[in-house]
Amino acid sequence: MKKRFWIGVLVTGLLFAFTGTGIAGKSVLEEILGANTIKVSTDANYAPQSFLNDKGELEGFDISVAKEVAKRLGVKVKFITPDWDLITAGKWGKRWDVSIGSMTPTAERKNALLFTLPYYSSPAQFAIHKANTTIKTLADLTGKTIGVATETTNERYLQKNLEIEDVKIVYQDWKPGKIKTYPTDANHIEDLSLGDGARLDAIFTSRQTLAEAIRSGCGKGCPVKMLGDPTYYEPLSFALDKSRPNSQTLVDKLNKILKSMYDDGTLVKLSEKFYHTNLIPKL
Repeated sequence: MKKRFWIGVLVTGLLFAFTGTGIAGKSVLEEILGANTIKVSTDANYAPQSFLNDKGELEGFDISVAKEVAKRLGVKVKFITPDWDLITAGKWGKRWDVSIGSMTPTAERKNALLFTLPYYSSPAQFAIHKANTTIKTLADLTGKTIGVATETTNERYLQKNLEIEDVKIVYQDWKPGKIKTYPTDANHIEDLSLGDGARLDAIFTSRQTLAEAIRSGCGKGCPVKMLGDPTYYEPLSFALDKSRPNSQTLVDKLNKILKSMYDDGTLVKLSEKFYHTNLIPKL
């Protein structure tokens, strides 16, 4: 009886082990291909990267890149729009497969996320209210209230603890009086637009986001002007959940797709369409 019992336990254990290995062995790429859908997280209020058009549909550079990636994978794309801090925290629980939302691969984020090759680069830019006549240089922002999107590289820059691999960060020799954080860049642009010093003295975001806001009028007019030169340029990549097993196959596949989009000029065309300039790094 004992012998039969232990044989039964051994067989059951082996079956469980093989079954578990089969499940664990299924790659994220295989899961996506099997579902015929890639779930992409992005921001619904981040023009020109991603935004809702007049028809209520997502549009923008990141949206177009995501659609092209899905096309080259041979699957459909489904967009998810969670808060940014949820994306950067990792542990997504398969709610989405990849973030295509202009994320910089910082050392801190690499603790929770995997990153692809960069697919474009972004200059970081300060801006002030158009009516302001006293702030003429970046040094004049000393002691001022500056708006910035939370959990972003720009916030880290203001806090002087930003680390980006292969990017030399040179900080300003002045300090803001207060750093006021917002859920998205659109929120602090809107607050600055309310009036010079009304809620903010300046904002800090990407140059292309500011250019688009000024071009489009922020919806109701945009009395904002850029200040000084960009403080740094950051590479931007797709991000994947590091806690999800067998994700490297998807990273490798996405890198191949990005390389093909670079080689055939697709990334450059999309950059020029939405940013009116070529922000694509050499891959």
